Amino acid sequence: MLRSALLLALWIALAGAGSQARADDTIRVEDIRFERSLADDAWLLWARFSVPAGPRIEQALRDGVTLHYVVEFDLTRPRWWWWDQKTVEARQAHTLSYHLLTQRFRAGIDGDVREFATLAEAAQAVAQVSGWSVVADLEPNTSYEARLRLRFDRDRLPKSYQLGAMTNNDWDIDSEWKRFTLTTATSASAR
Repeated sequence: MLRSALLLALWIALAGAGSQARADDTIRVEDIRFERSLADDAWLLWARFSVPAGPRIEQALRDGVTLHYVVEFDLTRPRWWWWDQKTVEARQAHTLSYHLLTQRFRAGIDGDVREFATLAEAAQAVAQVSGWSVVADLEPNTSYEARLRLRFDRDRLPKSYQLGAMTNNDWDIDSEWKRFTLTTATSASAR
């Protein structure tokens, strides 16, 4: 009970501090599906995010900066008698770039690169996770706590951009962790 009250107080304090960032400048989780594959007995993750593609992002891309994003997925099995067991920590790299010669935007997901005519289309491709096999071995009839987010990797910006990112929150566009419960007897879906 005390833990819940402290988390609520922390959430209220952070909500007030984060109100300066505009809603269209942050990444939001729009949809998550986590299902068991019948073909190879693996668990597959589908997710959709909204990724900002405003003038600041477009200018950086046209300046030749590649923007790096990381999809982070963690799966934990709660235990009442001991610390929770971290079952899965999976990461997937996404990139957004602009090719000057072809004047097309590029979206890369774990090395697979596709080209698009507009930034909005490329940002939408970066914002998708499709059938990502994140884990194969889960105990049957067990509940797990899962969390997912898409994080902008400011550390991969060029040094000149990193200075600006450290002094203001223009590049503070990470999504919140989206949490959901997965029970291995059924598939889970979070909205």
